[in-house]
Amino acid sequence: MTVVSQLAAGSAALGLTLPAAALDRLAAYAALVLKWNRIVNLTGAASPEAFVAEHLVDCLALVPHVTANRVADIGSGAGLPGLVLAIAQPDAVFWLVEPRTRRTRFLEQARIELGLANVTVVRSRVETWAEPPDIGLVLCRAYGPLERVIADTRALQRPGVRLMVYKGADPAAEISALPERTAFEVIPIHVPGRLQRHLAVMTVPGT
Repeated sequence: MTVVSQLAAGSAALGLTLPAAALDRLAAYAALVLKWNRIVNLTGAASPEAFVAEHLVDCLALVPHVTANRVADIGSGAGLPGLVLAIAQPDAVFWLVEPRTRRTRFLEQARIELGLANVTVVRSRVETWAEPPDIGLVLCRAYGPLERVIADTRALQRPGVRLMVYKGADPAAEISALPERTAFEVIPIHVPGRLQRHLAVMTVPGT
């Protein structure tokens, strides 16, 4: 099975139908990650096929839930999930916020090589992002505890903004430990080959 056919099968299992151009871009992205992995620690996956199975299909499972057209992916790392979603959702605009210099160099090169005009790479910690734009959704995967996510993204939490955190195990215990009146909805996510995935979503209340 080629990487493109693997991506097509994974997308179909999620109920998604991606155009051929998107599948080709995702395959090119997987190859680029493995190429850069020799000098930048981007992934533990040993091949493009493993990267697709372990990460890309997992990120594509978020597509039905990302409905905002202006999205900040904080702690983007290798571009997971921001680059994946930017390829799958070309009509939305994504800011990939990552403090590590080598990783932002990779993200910028990926943006250029993949022709992603809907992506802006930001080298910054999210809590010190100097001039964040008007964002509708703040998204993160493998960032840390919910308490840390809430604290670090405080400046982005304008009324109506959604905070979406991709988790493995059910984060109910994390949520119960948060300050009173911190309301997260937990959405179970089915990803083929994964034991548990959950999406914790909080909408910032209006003023």
